[in-house]
Amino acid sequence: MTANLRPRPRSTPPRLGPLAVAALLTAACAGPIPSVTLLRTPNGGTIPQVAIDDAGTLHLIYYTGSMSSGDLFHVSRGPDAPDWSAPQPVNSQPHGVNGLGPIDAGQLAIGPDGLLHVTWFHKDPLRFYYARSDHKGRFEPQQTLSVKDEGGVETAPTVTTDDDGNVYVFWHADAVEDARRRVYMAVSRENGSLFDLPRAVSPEAEGACGCCGLRAVTDAEGAVHVSYRGAGDNIHRGMRLLSTADQGRTFSDQLIQPWKVGACPVATTTLGVGPEGTLVAWETEGQVYFADIERLDEPVSPPGEANFRRKNATVAVNDRGDTLLAWGDGPGFMSGGTLHWQFFDADGRPRGDEGSASEPIPARSVPTVAVRPDGSFVIVF
Repeated sequence: MTANLRPRPRSTPPRLGPLAVAALLTAACAGPIPSVTLLRTPNGGTIPQVAIDDAGTLHLIYYTGSMSSGDLFHVSRGPDAPDWSAPQPVNSQPHGVNGLGPIDAGQLAIGPDGLLHVTWFHKDPLRFYYARSDHKGRFEPQQTLSVKDEGGVETAPTVTTDDDGNVYVFWHADAVEDARRRVYMAVSRENGSLFDLPRAVSPEAEGACGCCGLRAVTDAEGAVHVSYRGAGDNIHRGMRLLSTADQGRTFSDQLIQPWKVGACPVATTTLGVGPEGTLVAWETEGQVYFADIERLDEPVSPPGEANFRRKNATVAVNDRGDTLLAWGDGPGFMSGGTLHWQFFDADGRPRGDEGSASEPIPARSVPTVAVRPDGSFVIVF
């Protein structure tokens, strides 16, 4: 007996709405999640800061010594190098760097000519310092940028450069309560060989949180941005953003996110420049955030819950718009915590699962991130 078989009608694919089509197109264009390389700070160092030059060579400065008296060293690592180079001293006055916690030690910028610019402070005496490398990676004798006793120094200065040979160094100081502290700038118009006298650039009414970090960066248009934590009335300790589009002659100041707290939270901040703008990262009430500085009212935070306190956020973005936010999860400022990271797409949506490291961040230390020319990321901790 032969069965009477009828041909099945072809199924019609479901119609997709415009939002679904947009989501599929975004997923198709996003590409694979970038790779992440984890590197430990060499030689038992802490509080690392990493930058990468146009050739893809990593440059790292790190701190060694006691909490109040130590030294900065510089190492580099080429794209195919199996390990870091031999360490070179940065500060020419031995044991002249403070390294108490995540807000201390040194900060690093690479100029357009490949020279390295490093800043730090020391409490004996209370001064801010700067050193520049030569083209062989050796550092010139350090310069003192302070012109007075900086009583109340609690956190390291920050440095950035632009394409016109200007070197900008920022710090907050004064032997006064936090509500009366201000952010100062010393600028060199001669590529770091000579600096102008420092001057205050932040609004007096906003204060500056004495033991919270600050960070500077120069964007693709040559504007300079500085993220710092205010201290208005000693309780309004929200993150703030200073910006200058005229090479430090005038500044604007705006609130990034409020945080009402009556004591210094010992919190850090970072900035990263991407293809579509500049990102700022920070902590508020145990959660880490990042936002485009043109859309500060749209902060992004990682999904999930912190085990203790998410802190010491560091952010970087590659040319494709992939953003990596890394942070430490730990119970207090003396604990480096556990390293975690999360990728986000160009619209701030999480990509993939949260990453974490099996080894902890050293006590009082932080993670730091760089982007390789191929779009992959490196985290040093």
